[in-house]
Amino acid sequence: MVTQGYREHTALAELLRHGNLEFHQQLQQVLSNPDFAVTEKQSQERRRENAYDHLRYLVKEIGGTRDVATDLPELFAVFDWSAVLATDLIPLISGHFNLASGSLATLTDSDAAAPYLHDLDDASSVGVMLLTEYGCGSNIGFMQTTATWDGNGFVLNTPNPRARKFMPSVGIPVARVCVIGARFIDAAGVDQGVHLFTARLRDANGEPCPGVTITQLDHQPLVIMDNSVISFDNLRVERSAWLSNDLATIDDEGVLTWRDETSRKRAFASAISQLTVGRLALSSCLNASARASLYIALRYAAKRVVPLTPVDTTFMIDIPHVRDTLLTDLAGTVARTIYGNAIKTFLAGADLTARDTVVSVMLAKYFIQKHALETVTDCRIKMAAQGMFSANRVANYLGVNHAAITGEGDIYVLGSVAGRVLAKQLVSTPPLEPALHDPADPGDRSRLLRARTLTIAQEIQPLLGDPALQARLEVIPDALELADAYCAEQALRLLDEHAEHHPEIAALRDVFALEQINKQSAWYLTHGLLDIAAIKAVKQQLRGGLLPQAIDDLADHVPALLDAFGLDDEILGAPVLSEDLPAAWDSRCNDLSRN
Repeated sequence: MVTQGYREHTALAELLRHGNLEFHQQLQQVLSNPDFAVTEKQSQERRRENAYDHLRYLVKEIGGTRDVATDLPELFAVFDWSAVLATDLIPLISGHFNLASGSLATLTDSDAAAPYLHDLDDASSVGVMLLTEYGCGSNIGFMQTTATWDGNGFVLNTPNPRARKFMPSVGIPVARVCVIGARFIDAAGVDQGVHLFTARLRDANGEPCPGVTITQLDHQPLVIMDNSVISFDNLRVERSAWLSNDLATIDDEGVLTWRDETSRKRAFASAISQLTVGRLALSSCLNASARASLYIALRYAAKRVVPLTPVDTTFMIDIPHVRDTLLTDLAGTVARTIYGNAIKTFLAGADLTARDTVVSVMLAKYFIQKHALETVTDCRIKMAAQGMFSANRVANYLGVNHAAITGEGDIYVLGSVAGRVLAKQLVSTPPLEPALHDPADPGDRSRLLRARTLTIAQEIQPLLGDPALQARLEVIPDALELADAYCAEQALRLLDEHAEHHPEIAALRDVFALEQINKQSAWYLTHGLLDIAAIKAVKQQLRGGLLPQAIDDLADHVPALLDAFGLDDEILGAPVLSEDLPAAWDSRCNDLSRN
């Protein structure tokens, strides 16, 4: 029995983990190095400097930046464990590994990229990407920064104040390699759209290079970043620093020639291809922060004794509003972990410029990230006063979630765009005929989620066919509903595939499906798919009680699920994980006073 239980635990951990176990374990050690611990006495400026020091140490320990940037399982693991153990690193690894190194490694030839990748590989220069501007925000197809041909290379300029690059983390004076988005204006004055160019933004001494002006912005209260505003005044860029992805050529006269018409159509998607990787990496790390929050909150709730009367006590986890909230969050987070891992596996062999690839990641980002924030927030609140302190980790995860969710405007923009595309793809698939379903039947639950997806897709077709601006605005709420419904349906399908071999997955699958149905009970009622009795049954299944219910069944499997998360009490170091909470806080406070 012990051997069988170990095998089941190991198999469950492998299902939830994406990538090599040894690399994950190495990252835990590197990212929890006490030499880079954030202390109460550190200023905002010192925390920023500490993050850069930690980045250099991380690169030294795990190998060349280029190798990690192009090995997606390793890249995702770096994001995940940074979010859990070293939140200040997230803004840096995104620019350094993914956006700069990833773009250079994939969008130009090795000779052209070599001088820059060499410096990024050992973090002697820190990478960053400059896309967003005051005027266009994250709608980067409308950026105004220009790149013009001067006979030997390119000259980048900021034509007006609204074209300044807004937000990149380049305030700290360290050497910088930068990938810049700009509109290429050819020799004939024709706007050839957005292209990417590589330049050194700061020299080896950390000083801005000629033609670059950097103004550091105010600090952010939720996340430590050295955000800045950047403008260009005749910044020279070498000809070889154009990241063309071999889709076009530029002759000595500055005339651009596309390889073919397909290349012209792929150009913008090529330029932002590493954004697609980054969107999934950030979604993955927010899911990791949600898992860590649940691990901490649920383990605390299982040992926290709550006095209710002079003679009655209970554990916090048995209080209905704590148990029901955290267990439905647990089901949703594990479902999204499995769903996200499937998208990661797909992405590793996909064409990053293909519409299906881009849309799949946009859908995943919308589905995963907003739930991660809800979960972290719930854990913070349920932990009450203990949840307010950085020592218990969860409060720190809020900043990472907010930063990632709003890193490209907000996730609802991407969700609505992806929902529109999805609706067009589903136009030829009719919804099921209205009929009452039994939510106690797992097969009917799957059919209910499928029916919702297809029905919404059909109902918004009239608005999709209307080119008027008002119609484009009116369709957004329904497009978001479709994105969410489709992803939930796909996640449930994946849970069904694994439920037979993992009783823990079967239990959380039931809670996940019932919670999805419960949230949309009014929709199912008005569409004739459920009646009042069925809706009452769903709600009862999502409450614990004297009778066996879905939420109680999942509660029995919580220890195994938390063990499978691969987290470590000692590395997390949260006082609430200790068996002796007062002693844990005493020890921490004494350590702080000595430091």
